[in-house]
Amino acid sequence: MRSEVFRVGLSADFLDDSRQLVFPDIGLSVLDSDPGIEHRFLSEYYPEYTPEQLQGIDVLISLKPRVSEASLAGVERLCAIGRCGVGYDNVDIRACTACDIAVYITPAGVTRPMAESIVLLVLALSHNLVRKDRLLRQGRWAESTQPLGREPRGRTIGTIGFGNIAKEAVRLLTSFDVGRFLVFDPFVTAEQTRALNAELVSLEDLLRRSDYVLINCPLTAATRHLIGAPELRLMKPEAVLINTARGPIVDEAALIQALSERWIRAAALDVFEKEPLDPDSPLLQMDNVIVTSHSIGWTEELFRDMGRIDCEGALAVRRGQAPANVVNPDVLSRPGFQRKLERHRGHATP
Repeated sequence: MRSEVFRVGLSADFLDDSRQLVFPDIGLSVLDSDPGIEHRFLSEYYPEYTPEQLQGIDVLISLKPRVSEASLAGVERLCAIGRCGVGYDNVDIRACTACDIAVYITPAGVTRPMAESIVLLVLALSHNLVRKDRLLRQGRWAESTQPLGREPRGRTIGTIGFGNIAKEAVRLLTSFDVGRFLVFDPFVTAEQTRALNAELVSLEDLLRRSDYVLINCPLTAATRHLIGAPELRLMKPEAVLINTARGPIVDEAALIQALSERWIRAAALDVFEKEPLDPDSPLLQMDNVIVTSHSIGWTEELFRDMGRIDCEGALAVRRGQAPANVVNPDVLSRPGFQRKLERHRGHATP
């Protein structure tokens, strides 16, 4: 057994200003089960990691900071980066692969809370929840009773992207007697969508037919501004848009125009092109928009489960194994990555 301490670093944004955990449980008990593992929170928060922060650690568990090519300059020991969540657009995957660093994510921890959040926003828009709340707080009781809501029962819900979160959302929404589910996703088959009684269609067909359009795809070069003015004009005037994925998938300026000119009825947005959202954004003045701070799915269970998965990935590296859910699989066969794992092989965690 190697006597060298295995070091896990965690980004500083897991802590508040007094260096206390922001979240009740992020799975650190998984690491505490092995006395040969030392874990610590980075002392400073920067929007982008510096090489000095990453020196001397074997696994990084990261919340918000960016990992750039510059972050990795001269960083030789780091073997894996565990992202809390399923998005990794703030990680330079090419640079990580070139530096023999595996990047892994936590899909099982995110699926249920995010799917529940989508259901929440579907129902909130359907029943004009936020508008009623605002009007009643202003003493406008009678006005708050109008206009009437529109249930998802018998209507069409379309999802752009059909990964784990979208599938779980469809499962949950089925209990509301939705008329039909439509899917646009170039990476799935009609057979896969039929398994959940959904129909695979083109993007244009989905936009024209759907009463609810759900954004559930990752942010890539191909999906940036996937939904712009031409696409929004295809939607029904009574349709709503829900984006809990990534802000830049939707052209925000076009969406603001669509909402202000009533091309569509409403939107619910947990994500934005630039975060935090500018306090002067027109979105904040609109009565047909629900906005949340990229945290609609944040629950105690979400952070507990994401943390445990990330810590289990660190334990795998400690044993000389690749973690699960690696998003840059090409790194796994690279000699440099294998040499890093070899340093830990033969160690059995308790």
